[in-house]
Amino acid sequence: MPERHSGEPDRIDELLGSLQESRTTQAPTRAPVPSTPQRHHRTRIWIVFILIAAIAAAVVFVLLQGRKASLNIRSFPSGATVLLDERQVGTTPLVLSGVTPGTHAIQIRLSGWEVWNGTTTAVRGSTTQVIANMIHAAYSLVVTSTPPGATVTLDGVAKGVTPLTVAGLKPRNYTLVVSLKGYAGVSRTVDLSDATQSTQDFSLTQAFGKLSITSTPTGAKIFMDGKPYGVTPLKIDSFPVGDYVLTLKLDGNSDITDTLSVKEGIVLAKQYKFELALGELAISTDPTGASITIDGQATNQIAPFTFNGLKEGTHEVSLELPGYLPWSGEATVFKGQTSRLSIALTKLQ
Repeated sequence: MPERHSGEPDRIDELLGSLQESRTTQAPTRAPVPSTPQRHHRTRIWIVFILIAAIAAAVVFVLLQGRKASLNIRSFPSGATVLLDERQVGTTPLVLSGVTPGTHAIQIRLSGWEVWNGTTTAVRGSTTQVIANMIHAAYSLVVTSTPPGATVTLDGVAKGVTPLTVAGLKPRNYTLVVSLKGYAGVSRTVDLSDATQSTQDFSLTQAFGKLSITSTPTGAKIFMDGKPYGVTPLKIDSFPVGDYVLTLKLDGNSDITDTLSVKEGIVLAKQYKFELALGELAISTDPTGASITIDGQATNQIAPFTFNGLKEGTHEVSLELPGYLPWSGEATVFKGQTSRLSIALTKLQ
């Protein structure tokens, strides 16, 4: 037993020695520490790389800037204010460079013209044309007169009576005329491009002319706008100016109508001739031989007989034949026609 114990320490020493050799063999070999000049070389390389990258980025930026879009904006008429995306950028004609590609809102404004609104698409590297054909703005004209009710004409076209508002007009010159029967007409040139002229007021004054009306034959009844003014011949030295509808009436004749325009201080003389409206009346009796009276006048004619040249209208006819009852009645004559009256007389008992 003591021998066994004396041999154990030697074995332990062997094991420890083997372990030490093993660690010495597996220990890694360390790389040599680089010298200071090598570290400076690598730093310079990184600086050069960063500078190259910065220069490349700048070149790309410049190239991209040069590839932005342009807009060529024109309007008719020119001189209009241009707003791009609600920002005022100048007046037409206008070329905008460096515009961001994409869709943009454009508004064009010019006094006296309607605002033009539109959109356009700017394309990178090209110029987009924008053309605005402006439309005149609509204006209104207010016309009043004393007294009211006067006729208003604008450039020769009747628009109504005062007080009147005429809408939808262009900003230009107009010839404005106001007239009222019995009053002197007034004419003005109105420039609607001037806002101060959009309201026009007229104070009218009475005016008179002279009127002379004759007819053949005389005695015709005169009506002006349906109101009686006596018979022909007629002469009036102070007649209110204006346009009137004249009607002449004469028994047995067709009416004569005309339009009269009485001017201030001017004599208006009109002469008219009636064309007689005549017809025929054929009268016969049974038995024949009756004497004929028309409109109370004996004709010295006996039936049957045809009267020509009778005035158009209704006539009173009387017939007499000895041994027969007298007859009286009406007969109507038409212009250019032959009317017929046939009577069977009654014999006396």
